[in-house]
Amino acid sequence: MHIGVITCEILRKEIKVVIRETGVKELFFVLPDTANSVTIVLYQRVIARFSSEFADDGFVLKAQTLEKIKKEIRERDLTDSVIIKVLELRMHDYPDVLLTEIEEGIKKMSSMVAFFILGYGLCGSTTEALERVIREAPVPVVIPRDSKDKDGAILNNCIEIALGRETVQSLLSEEVGTFFMTPAGAAIIKEPQVILESSTNIMAGRMNTYAVGDTKRIIQLMRNHYNRVVKVWYSEADKKDEEYAETIKNFAKKFNLEIKTVKGSSKILCEALEKLKIE
Repeated sequence: MHIGVITCEILRKEIKVVIRETGVKELFFVLPDTANSVTIVLYQRVIARFSSEFADDGFVLKAQTLEKIKKEIRERDLTDSVIIKVLELRMHDYPDVLLTEIEEGIKKMSSMVAFFILGYGLCGSTTEALERVIREAPVPVVIPRDSKDKDGAILNNCIEIALGRETVQSLLSEEVGTFFMTPAGAAIIKEPQVILESSTNIMAGRMNTYAVGDTKRIIQLMRNHYNRVVKVWYSEADKKDEEYAETIKNFAKKFNLEIKTVKGSSKILCEALEKLKIE
């Protein structure tokens, strides 16, 4: 079976667990079909970060254009593969562009796969818009949903996917000024300023690029709105990761934030895949 994945790079841990559940070992990462060297380099960097999560677990990893992937599957008569389109971290800053990327990815890949796994929540899009894309897809689409909601509402973002909506709401009710950070997010971002540019868009609504680049304003917004950072961990390795701990420590120190540690998991994404199997 061939499986399509369209995901934010921040969900690499969750996507790895879900792919492991399928038992498929051949992974193709989609490169754009363009002669623009800058675009190619950008995608290669994103793919390199994402695929590093899979490097030591017996997976066969390749990065190619869709046409080359299709050709290799045909020539090798492959019956099982996962075709992964990874999008960079801050696409939620531009939800209309993100929705277009998801919709176009589904259209281009649907003839090659049996179903899709979306490594996204709403991420700034409306429920109606994202449900339309899922409904109109030529093949089934798996997306993380709130299992405690009778209508199976799509979760808002990667933090709700990692922790569950109920846990996130509980943490925010304790302290509304809570910033969330995951191991993948910290590894990708490194520098607090990059974190701030993205988080401010979430907090204050979509801003123009000039406002995003206003460092002083962003820092002031951060100091005015956040009082603690939640460090999300999935495994003991995450707990002991010195680089992750240092990123959290520096971030908290810069903005005088308390640090709270909370366990995340891949359960929600795995449940979505299991539901598709049952259906």
